Amino acid sequence: MSQRVHMVSSYLSLLETGKRPVLHKHIKAYERALGVKGLADDMDRRALLTALATAAASEPLARLLDGLVSPGETGQVGRIEVEAVRESVQHHSAMDLQYGGKVAASVGGDSLRWAVSLLGRPMTSGTRKALSSAVASLSDRLAWSFHDSGLKYQTRRLSELAIRTSNEGNDPTLTAHIRLNVAAFMETMPRDAAAMLTGIPQESGVHPLERANVAAGSALHLGNAGEIREAKNLLGLAEDLIGKDYPDELPSWAGFLSEPHLCAILGHSYKAIGEYEKAASYCQQALRGFGPERGRGRVTVMVRLGLVRLAQGRVEDAREQAEAARRAMTTVNSVQTQRTLDQLTRRLDVLT
Repeated sequence: MSQRVHMVSSYLSLLETGKRPVLHKHIKAYERALGVKGLADDMDRRALLTALATAAASEPLARLLDGLVSPGETGQVGRIEVEAVRESVQHHSAMDLQYGGKVAASVGGDSLRWAVSLLGRPMTSGTRKALSSAVASLSDRLAWSFHDSGLKYQTRRLSELAIRTSNEGNDPTLTAHIRLNVAAFMETMPRDAAAMLTGIPQESGVHPLERANVAAGSALHLGNAGEIREAKNLLGLAEDLIGKDYPDELPSWAGFLSEPHLCAILGHSYKAIGEYEKAASYCQQALRGFGPERGRGRVTVMVRLGLVRLAQGRVEDAREQAEAARRAMTTVNSVQTQRTLDQLTRRLDVLT
């Protein structure tokens, strides 16, 4: 506005708040800038402010954020900041799990930049370890979100950040999960992906449910590499670990690590070794357990079950799953899942 009326913004502020008198020349300048007639007739300041408000409303909403910056903070980092980062992880995870990676990736960058900036401030050694793990879990979640969005470069960079910060942290379960996700990003190199996970299912410092998660994920890569016997051994280990009660609670970032989630991984892995009945059974268990808060997981498993049915020769069942997945995709924005659904659809079209 200051450019449109040819006055500096600080002087305009004084006029608009009544700290300087509104003169005839000011009114005429606003009339020319706003295309409003009659303001100068009675020097009505209220009418002038109304015109200002109207002009502001006609400008892009994003302009209202001009000059918006975060408060400068230089003091010591403590429990409040660590908890804030942890809550940010849960918030962005919830968006990713329900709506797909593109949603979480679009809004998560600012949170991560703030979290990383905290690492440059003074804190105790214990706080630094806790904060490093919190930053690592946020980096890992956003790495997955960018992967789900089909953006490889950002996925690699965020994965590197997750690995480096987790190494400075105090959560071996998180470190194991980050390695599991990095291995998933290497799915076109299944032997290398499996090698990244060697030994983790046996690590006592890792929560048993994450060990099951890693065992099932490693079995997927081994199955894709043709190492069927090793894959079966790991699947057996994963099944032994699932369904038991454990005294240690999961870390706050791992709330998604439920039995339906693990069933979804097992179903995917059993498909990789050609055991389609078990694959279908686990996919169905996952679908029964996933609620609306796991929208991305539900549609992903629908597509995988469709691929299993197609491999079994049950074409109509595969079509039914594909149609259900297409309906579910209206509320999920996942590039990876859409690609897999498109592959299933093309294979079904050939059979029409």
